[in-house]
Amino acid sequence: MTTAKESIEMMNDMSTKGYEAAQSLGEINLHTMERMLARQMDVFNLLMDGSLRQVKMFTEAKGPNDLLKGQMELIRELSERVLTESREGVKMASDARNEYRAWFEQGMQAVNEKMTHLRPMA
Repeated sequence: MTTAKESIEMMNDMSTKGYEAAQSLGEINLHTMERMLARQMDVFNLLMDGSLRQVKMFTEAKGPNDLLKGQMELIRELSERVLTESREGVKMASDARNEYRAWFEQGMQAVNEKMTHLRPMA
């Protein structure tokens, strides 16, 4: 059995660890959101650049064949860059998953250790 003082100390320790875990989760969330927003801005800038280049093509094309050739080149280039951005997004999601998993496993390990100490000796 635990005494009242031990119970209070245990609750105090659990509260502190809970706060630290919540703060750690908040940091992971913030870091993940910052990376996601940066990726979205990169893709947005890529698409805006493509749109501007297409407008420029329409105004500078010497004829339909020239316009078609320019559009095909633009589509090829944008497709490659969007594919690269997609791969980066998948990698970022995988990294975030690993961070969340590590956070969860660390929390479960702390709970298991606490429960082991609380379990009465048989």
